[in-house]
Amino acid sequence: MPAPDAAERFEAGRRCERGDDLDGALVAYRDALTLSPGHADWSYRIGCVYRKLGRFEEAAEAFRRAILEGGESSRCLNNLGTVLDALGERAEALQMFHRAIAADENNAEACHNLGALYAEEGRTREAIRFFEAALHLRPDAEGYHNLGLVHFQAADFDKALDCFERCVSMAPEHAVSIYFAAISLLRKGVYREAVRRFEAVLALDSRLVRAHFYVGVAMHKLGRHEDALAALLRAVEAFPDDGKLHYQLALTYDALVMPREAREHYRLARGEA
Repeated sequence: MPAPDAAERFEAGRRCERGDDLDGALVAYRDALTLSPGHADWSYRIGCVYRKLGRFEEAAEAFRRAILEGGESSRCLNNLGTVLDALGERAEALQMFHRAIAADENNAEACHNLGALYAEEGRTREAIRFFEAALHLRPDAEGYHNLGLVHFQAADFDKALDCFERCVSMAPEHAVSIYFAAISLLRKGVYREAVRRFEAVLALDSRLVRAHFYVGVAMHKLGRHEDALAALLRAVEAFPDDGKLHYQLALTYDALVMPREAREHYRLARGEA
């Protein structure tokens, strides 16, 4: 049992942490451990505070100490993995996430974190495996979005679309997921629905101006060349040096029998001054 004064200092630290007084929390937690050393949970809380402060090296040290004091705690191993990843120690971060899952196979956060690291490394099969494991344990919008991105990168647009739509069903204003769902529909040739989704994206978040380009592509495919031109001109205002966009504009001007404008945009698409 910790000494009464030590327990009181720890509880003072908890109150500070809950009130976002992180410096005060650190002082109280350190006081508690000075009065009664060896408490893994107290070292763990110090690690959490350091992580919130962005002091990742000190957070890693505290989490390692908590593991030494208390054994293979899944939550501690997972948090150690997150700070190691932030420090660029990816190989060791992967090890910690695997150890976290070995300690508790129901740790959805560790599964998600593994999926995210594998996705960043381009290891598609492993990313899908761990994102799906995380979603089985704890379905959430961000998990479906991230799994959708892995399928999207693998050009599996049916599975990507399913994931993005599941995300949006849980988070209807997740503009980025609607955006990628729309691109997936475009890739599948479902042009009218893609346009509808892109318009919804722009209504939710006007910063996603790349959607105008894709609206232009879809309108061109639908033979609505004037609408395509209007959308592409809005896009080129935001991306004046985008060769792909200029090429699409050239195709659209060709379809509208405007050869002079088409030639100009073919020239810009080639990057000619």
